[in-house]
Amino acid sequence: MIEVKNIHKSFADKTVIQDVSSVMKAGQCNLIIGTSGSGKTVLMKCMVGLFEPDSGEVLYSGESFTKMSKEQKTEVRKEIGMLFQGAALFDSLNVEENVMFPLSMFKDWSHKKNWTGSTKC
Repeated sequence: MIEVKNIHKSFADKTVIQDVSSVMKAGQCNLIIGTSGSGKTVLMKCMVGLFEPDSGEVLYSGESFTKMSKEQKTEVRKEIGMLFQGAALFDSLNVEENVMFPLSMFKDWSHKKNWTGSTKC
């Protein structure tokens, strides 16, 4: 179960999400719908930890995601799948960062690491 409690998120002087709360139960189809620019993507990014809410809380099975250690968040993220409309990239990341996102999220690999080996067709 994922629960968001009184989430607020602003960027500079623009409030995007104000006092949003919801419970999303496992095994049910949970939807986030709204008009363009209403904060759906920002809410999702707060839920998975790409954005830190200004206030409020995100809970996974009753545990506060916002208060978890990096290691605990990594374990929770292994259970999360997220796909934006039209398979869009994360707009806050460049292309390289988007490609490396799953590796950097779950592995202790550096994108600077030199890979050796060859592939043969």
